[in-house]
Amino acid sequence: MRKEAFELKKEIAIMEDFAEAEEIKDEIAELEKAKKDYDEIYNKLSDEDKAWVNEQFFKWIELYSGNCGAGCGSCGSACA
Repeated sequence: MRKEAFELKKEIAIMEDFAEAEEIKDEIAELEKAKKDYDEIYNKLSDEDKAWVNEQFFKWIELYSGNCGAGCGSCGSACA
């Protein structure tokens, strides 16, 4: 279940970038549903699983935002 929460949290982050930037009503409604689904799943997780989801998400968001700092350029950041 924690992997499902993690994948949904990633999906929400991506949807937020597009739905709110373009103010598309259907996408905003879908985003709100995804947030509700995530909250329901997340609230059922143990503290250990919640910590895992948060840790994995923060690792992923660094790559997604292009700020991983690894210097390899594979994340699309300007460090290449």
